[in-house]
Amino acid sequence: MPRYFFHTQTDTRTTDEHGTEFDGPVQARREAIRTCGEMMREAPEGFWGSRPWTVTVSDAVGLVLWEIFMDGTSSPAAPA
Repeated sequence: MPRYFFHTQTDTRTTDEHGTEFDGPVQARREAIRTCGEMMREAPEGFWGSRPWTVTVSDAVGLVLWEIFMDGTSSPAAPA
């Protein structure tokens, strides 16, 4: 089974040293999306006004396969 590595970047970078095995790319991409949701659910206050957050998925040799960018911006009409 292929191993995928999920590196995250918020205000700090977390490098996945162990990776996770999935049957294939479809399952790994689903996990990347779930990871994004978990990141935002765990720290919603930190998301707004911070740098864009990313989830970068690489293979066992370090080749970047996918990146998801999350960036929240407020319009001037939004309450503080």
